Amino acid sequence: MTLSKTSAKIGLTVTAPATENMQAPFTGQIEKIYENAALLKITSYDPSDELNVKALHDKIIVSLKQLKKQNSQRQA
Repeated sequence: MTLSKTSAKIGLTVTAPATENMQAPFTGQIEKIYENAALLKITSYDPSDELNVKALHDKIIVSLKQLKKQNSQRQA
């Protein structure tokens, strides 16, 4: 289920698909919510995206429509 502005909460852990900046799906925690997007702190990602994550300083903005609430709130 995708997130809406009302269901998105700061601190919520979400999964996001590959984007123009990331080659594979990744997990992040919402740090700020905008009108139709959220700023995520990238917390888990594919090893092939390590350079991308460093270039992004562990943060990325993703459309709320692309985000899915992670089933488990535990982090590795």
